Amino acid sequence: MEFLSIALSFVLVLGILVTIHELGHFLAARMTGMYAETFAVGMGNRVVGFNKIHGVKFGSLSEEQEQQVVDAKVTDYRIAMLPIGGYVKIAGMIDESMDTDYLTSEPQAWEFRSKNAAQKIFVMAAGVIMNILLAIAIFTGIAMFDGKSVLETTTIAYVEKNTVADAIGLKSGDIVLTINGDKPKSWTDMTILLTKNVGEDITFMVERGGSQFPLRIPAKTLTDALAAQQPIGWLPAGTAVMINGVESLKPAGKLGLMAGDTILTLNGAPMFATSQFAEQIRANKGNEITLEWKRTGSVMNGRLTPDTDGRIGVSLAPIFTGSLKKQQYGFFESFAVGTQEMVSTITMYVASVAQIFKGKVSVKQSVGGPIQIAKMSKQAADLGVLSLLRWMALLSIILAVMNILPFPALDGGHILFILIEVVIRREIPVKVKLAVQQAGIIILLCFMVFVFYNDLTR
Repeated sequence: MEFLSIALSFVLVLGILVTIHELGHFLAARMTGMYAETFAVGMGNRVVGFNKIHGVKFGSLSEEQEQQVVDAKVTDYRIAMLPIGGYVKIAGMIDESMDTDYLTSEPQAWEFRSKNAAQKIFVMAAGVIMNILLAIAIFTGIAMFDGKSVLETTTIAYVEKNTVADAIGLKSGDIVLTINGDKPKSWTDMTILLTKNVGEDITFMVERGGSQFPLRIPAKTLTDALAAQQPIGWLPAGTAVMINGVESLKPAGKLGLMAGDTILTLNGAPMFATSQFAEQIRANKGNEITLEWKRTGSVMNGRLTPDTDGRIGVSLAPIFTGSLKKQQYGFFESFAVGTQEMVSTITMYVASVAQIFKGKVSVKQSVGGPIQIAKMSKQAADLGVLSLLRWMALLSIILAVMNILPFPALDGGHILFILIEVVIRREIPVKVKLAVQQAGIIILLCFMVFVFYNDLTR
């Protein structure tokens, strides 16, 4: 059941993103008078499709049926077997199909090769443009309908052990004054400033007990942690531990703890993190402890003894009880916020890719493939619609950035060929295009094998 849920999340997320990307190419081709023979979501054999000649048809089209579609200049819309990628086959263009049959005839008005450079570039860039517009639309929608929550604090409530924050010496109660000279006004600002400076040494100016002093995160420490998807390990002031569920026959149930209670202290020590509370419970198995908790405005306390397994029979959830400012936006403000978030996301993603090429981040640790995407899609879906939409916006941006790279077989590679032809004022020989395209596909296939292997061994 878990596998099915992960698979469905993957197909849903990637299917939408690929469809939007390919729709960009398709619409741009139609706008510039080009004929698109095939619009496919997925790769490989045709599973089901529709065209105006044959209607809905399962399975592959015969050669005769394919020719009827081409002769009638209609598009076959299809879903292919492998739910990875997609394509639009445009007449008169060398693409992944390596089709060169059109070279035996003169360029036709509906073919890619008959169009000018600007039209060709527009068609090749349209998929990326659509992915960017999708990200802006998602971020804009979230800002307009949900607003933006800002944690108005730079004070650290708790530092988890064996994390980046712990390694550099941050402590509970520290106030972060500046990060690399920039002054954060909220917890969100701190996160943005950290990601902005990924790959560089980062210096915090911290206030502790009335004194100010610097703390430093070496570049490698942060990049390694982010690549391994490890948390920074700090929690903002106002974070608390909430009881999410109680087993009635366990110590917590017998004491009278209820779902919705907020834990204040354990043996007099303030509790901020679920991991902190669970660790203290395990450390006191078999020993009586004192708990203080809050319920609908009333502070309560009592004693209980964790069992020999270090459990009291509760499920926990983090909750924020501090200063949370909710900003609401109108349409135009939301659009500005959405655009800004898209730009920030692209900037952060490009910076992280740059760290890989500079050798500052491990490729194995930081590159994820379909399996990793599927797992993270499932996790995002479990957290709710807004979380899933944000994840889709991020993936849409990643898809856009990767496709615009000037690499053979990618959209950016096709655009590079067009620009070269503009400069040299003649068409690059077809044999050269085919050879480069084939080399690019082979390299991409090898890369896909690597990311699959990386996912399986991660």
